[in-house]
Amino acid sequence: MDAENLMQEKKYMISALVLFITSILWPIITEAVWFNIVVQIREAINTGDSGQLILASATSSILFTTQNTLLFLSVVVGGRLLLNQWILKENILLIVQITCFVMLNIIISKMLSIPWEPITTIVAMISSCYLIRKGRRQSHYFFQSTVVSIQVFFAFQWLNIMPIFSVYRFGQSDIPISIKIAGVYLNSSSVLNFIGFSFFIPLFFSAVITSTLFQSHAQNIAIVKENYLKERALESMKTKAMGNRVYLEINSLAHDLKTPLVTIRGLNSLLLISGNQEKLQDYCNKIENAVEKMSEMVTSFLYGSSRQKMKVEKLITYIRAQIPVEDEKLKLEIDIEEGLSEIYVNKVRVVRALINLIENAIIVPCNDTYKKIIIEVKGFMGGIRISIIDNGMGIKPSDLPHVWEIGHSTNNTTGLGLPFAKQIIEENDGKIEIASILEEGTRVNVFFPSVDREIEE
Repeated sequence: MDAENLMQEKKYMISALVLFITSILWPIITEAVWFNIVVQIREAINTGDSGQLILASATSSILFTTQNTLLFLSVVVGGRLLLNQWILKENILLIVQITCFVMLNIIISKMLSIPWEPITTIVAMISSCYLIRKGRRQSHYFFQSTVVSIQVFFAFQWLNIMPIFSVYRFGQSDIPISIKIAGVYLNSSSVLNFIGFSFFIPLFFSAVITSTLFQSHAQNIAIVKENYLKERALESMKTKAMGNRVYLEINSLAHDLKTPLVTIRGLNSLLLISGNQEKLQDYCNKIENAVEKMSEMVTSFLYGSSRQKMKVEKLITYIRAQIPVEDEKLKLEIDIEEGLSEIYVNKVRVVRALINLIENAIIVPCNDTYKKIIIEVKGFMGGIRISIIDNGMGIKPSDLPHVWEIGHSTNNTTGLGLPFAKQIIEENDGKIEIASILEEGTRVNVFFPSVDREIEE
């Protein structure tokens, strides 16, 4: 058991003890007030003023309520301590609390000669336990118990001064009996019954409403906490998934860098055995081109804002070299319009984005015997439109608005390909849109402005 739990249990023990001692001392502390109630009853009889009788009823109800609430809260806090230690289950705990409450009332009444009302007190205690039962493990449980129990005990104490309930053994202690006898003497029994109901009904229903509000508040907090934890878990998953995507992109870059490295190594070995000056010059030029290509790749990958002018045909050729055409069930068609203007993009990143889109099109299942991918490149509204068309299963209309969300996938993948592609394309002043027909296929359109248009803007 850690130090925090020990401190909490110590706090519960001290609180329960303080409440219990206060409930015992309460009749002694308020002895003068009890005596004043007797005086008010006598004045009511002597003067015929039923108002004094009502005032005496209210005072006695407040005193009984305070004592019973203090004792009840001491039992509640003690029960919370037992519940935290898992000594008792909640249903058994309720029985133990009721038993302890009744026994303590009997002991205090016998030892200190303090009157108590068994029926209304026990019924009020059971009602309070029922109303606060769902908040036992909430942080505001003590506050909830206090507010609800005060209303419940105060409501039931008013039943003790109602002559109509005397036949049911309500109000059998000295003060309530004196009030009811005085009421009969003053012909005010109906007044006492009316006042009793007027306080009992609003107070009891107020306790029920208060308890419901506390429970609703606790449920709302629980839902908010649950949603917060789910959100954090989802963010963590997205972060990990994005980390995996970055790792894959680095692997792809490493694969792209391998080709010029092999070229450099091969040419370097030829330099060692070649004596021809012309060939040496040619090899040196090729090595220089390979190094420049590597430098361009690294710069483009490390600096997203690094862009250069390039012909779209060169971009597509670079992409074409990285598509797995050895698959016999894959048919790839590339349709490039002639005379297209140049675009201004980060070559490495845009290539990776377009390859992601093509890979998505490849892995989507289809009903045909072969997968057909069409890459269509045409001029469009002062720029270039690259369309990737497949004959896959298509996307449900309900899923289309969510395809750009991180983690959303219809193919049991990470759900990062499309969001990654969209981000890269938009970073290069491009636009991307997707259209799909279920069971027929999907078309992804990527638009880049031409160099001339960017200069004009």
